[in-house]
Amino acid sequence: MPDLDFTGLAEAARAAFRPQFSDVVRREARRRRTVRLTGAALSAAVLAVAGVATVALPGSDRTGIGGGPVFEPHRTPDFIPTPGGTPAPGEVRSKTGAMVVGDLDHLYVRWHDCRSADDCTLMVAATEDGGATWRSHPLPVGRNAMVDLRAVAPRVLVAWAQDDVAEGQPDQTWHASTDGGATWHDVQPETVDAFPAGWRVLDDFEFLHGGITAVDPVTGAVASLPRGPLEMARAVSGLPPDAGLWVSGYVDTVTTQTTDNTGAATYGRTTGTGSAVAVSRDGGRTWERQVFPEELVASSEGDLAAAAIATEDGRTVYAVGRVAGVLRIYRSVDGGQHWQGTPVRREVGNLTIRAALGPGGRLVIQAGPEGDQAPLLFESVDGGLTIRPIPAGPGATAVLVPGGYAQSGWPWSSGAWLSMDGMQWSYVDPPEVP
Repeated sequence: MPDLDFTGLAEAARAAFRPQFSDVVRREARRRRTVRLTGAALSAAVLAVAGVATVALPGSDRTGIGGGPVFEPHRTPDFIPTPGGTPAPGEVRSKTGAMVVGDLDHLYVRWHDCRSADDCTLMVAATEDGGATWRSHPLPVGRNAMVDLRAVAPRVLVAWAQDDVAEGQPDQTWHASTDGGATWHDVQPETVDAFPAGWRVLDDFEFLHGGITAVDPVTGAVASLPRGPLEMARAVSGLPPDAGLWVSGYVDTVTTQTTDNTGAATYGRTTGTGSAVAVSRDGGRTWERQVFPEELVASSEGDLAAAAIATEDGRTVYAVGRVAGVLRIYRSVDGGQHWQGTPVRREVGNLTIRAALGPGGRLVIQAGPEGDQAPLLFESVDGGLTIRPIPAGPGATAVLVPGGYAQSGWPWSSGAWLSMDGMQWSYVDPPEVP
């Protein structure tokens, strides 16, 4: 099964005391990020603290973005690398997941410490200095478990895990850390009528696991709404609390019987109908829903994902998708009460659509995440009335984090792009794990 890592990069603030020298390191790391982030290589060492093993991981040195397949961690990958670059046959390699970002200093990567290809301990690598140095801790899950790791504050993490304890009987658990992954405690999710103020929504999670889920950025407590306002819903993460809770999805679904590629079996395929967005200003207790006059689709896999939502303040909001292979943009300037389609029309075929807002209301749209799909990037600086092509780079899935913006390099790399202004980006590569 695929790794359960996504781009949900959350925010909050809970700064820990650090001595003067650490502050100097942090400031220097931020200064370097305006040009390019580099790392200081350290020798590997194993320490035991309070009975918990931690591994000091080396950092990496970077000179710029460009070149190198994802399987060569000593080189920075292209923003969207071309196909190619695979591990040597039979090679047992420690596998890393998507980097998640608490803020521009606190970054985390899930990785596998493997005895063999199918016998791995799950670990989390953490940095508090923007990737200059890393330290690794074990995750409290079974060997070979599937793990979805999220950061909901600079030093607060949650991990959803699934263990196949018996054939056909998966065991799903939640765990939280409030000290940057050093220690963990089990979490029992609750069902609530509304999320408390300030809780952080997990984007993409509800699409795969059902329901809309949010996390307390102080304690790591987890809660879900009993039912969302739309079918096949996907929430928008990384928004300030006063922006509201935004969801994209469908009014209804239709299931049809489809034959697989071999023609030997059929299965039910569920697709959405009635592309819509919904917003809640009271944590999900009540919703305002708007249905678009045409079916906006944002996924390359049929009707699996409705419009991509882009907003920073919950007042100016964009819904971006495609209709019959042509890009469409809808805009609201009153918090989703009224929507207006823009004149933009651009052929994008069956490409996946992503969109995000940057500084000054700059709308960035990406069509196609795959290197062999000739991905397209566009920007609009006039409220979506026109778009222009821009070079491939981060921005279309960027989210706000304390101090700036962040965008995951997943699935092409386990690194992340960081920016203090949403315009100039620096790549942080993952640690070189054993």
